[in-house]
Amino acid sequence: MTTRIAIDISQIAYGTGVSVYTENLVRTLVKKYPHVDWILFAGVFRQKKIIDDFARDLEVKYITKMFPPKIANIVWNRFHLYPIEKWIGKVDLIHTSDWTEPPSRLPKITTVHDLVPIIYPETTTKLIKKVHEQKLNWVKRESEKILAVSESTKQDLIKYLGISNNKIDVTYEGVEKCYYPRDFNEINKVKEKYNINGKYVFSLSTLEPRKNQTGLINAFNIISIKYPDLKLVLAGRIGWGKIPKFSKKIISLGYVPTNDLPALYTGALVYILPSFYEGFGLSQLQAMSCGTPVVTSNTSSMPEVVGNAGILVDPNNVDDIARGIVKAIDKRENLIHKGLKQIKKFSWERVAELTFKSYMDVIKTRS
Repeated sequence: MTTRIAIDISQIAYGTGVSVYTENLVRTLVKKYPHVDWILFAGVFRQKKIIDDFARDLEVKYITKMFPPKIANIVWNRFHLYPIEKWIGKVDLIHTSDWTEPPSRLPKITTVHDLVPIIYPETTTKLIKKVHEQKLNWVKRESEKILAVSESTKQDLIKYLGISNNKIDVTYEGVEKCYYPRDFNEINKVKEKYNINGKYVFSLSTLEPRKNQTGLINAFNIISIKYPDLKLVLAGRIGWGKIPKFSKKIISLGYVPTNDLPALYTGALVYILPSFYEGFGLSQLQAMSCGTPVVTSNTSSMPEVVGNAGILVDPNNVDDIARGIVKAIDKRENLIHKGLKQIKKFSWERVAELTFKSYMDVIKTRS
């Protein structure tokens, strides 16, 4: 009898780290396990075309409903009504998204990327905090298994939500094959496109308090005394919170398409992400894959991701961030070598294997 597994792919439409995770995991699972009857479903509103194009490309069954995230939150997280099997029919397992938790009598598994709204509520909005509190309440009560994207996130689930150790499987994220060192021609083209002159350091993240762009900018101002011609290039969508002041040496690009990122990473002297908390450091992996040294925080999952291949700093200490950037520039060649070695520990194939094992463990337990 064919195994039927349903996955919520609603999150791929939003251009976030969760989008990257969902898209790459699903693509790899479908390719690696063609004997499974995969059913992809999504609640959508304006992003229906993105979801449709993604699912059609995989040539599997998919179901979309005009069910905007705000409505899904009210129906599934707050009131916990409308069982998902009314959409997707009977399946052996449901993999839910990180935004909503639909009710079901069928076995469920979910991925928790981080506990930012629980541990650092001051760094997010009241709406996001409430959504995650309600969703995680149902996850704790109903999910057969939880996938954590790092050991740090697993320990947070145990500490803050009281979830048992044996209910959580760690499945690290991977890095896409498009991230590799680019040549001078590609680097120069992308620098010309974004009007970047001379040497620069790079940071990619949503513009919001948790990512600590203010600390990064203050640290950059310190090192500018030693490197007066150096630029700081910031990329990423505008999130929420107060926007830091930018000097003439700081270039803010806003959203940058994936096709341009490898050359931006490769061309940078150093990649910097002094975030206060990350469930997983996807951009750090991307930077190391492109042969760029990484400076990142010594908190949460970030030491797991970079290992000894990056410079770890205290995100609360501007002077320490500045020292870390200078150290990474001075030890650039050694860090590049270590980074290219470190990334071999992470792949989407491995993520898919571990995820599928968790699926089958749950299915066997319920059968």
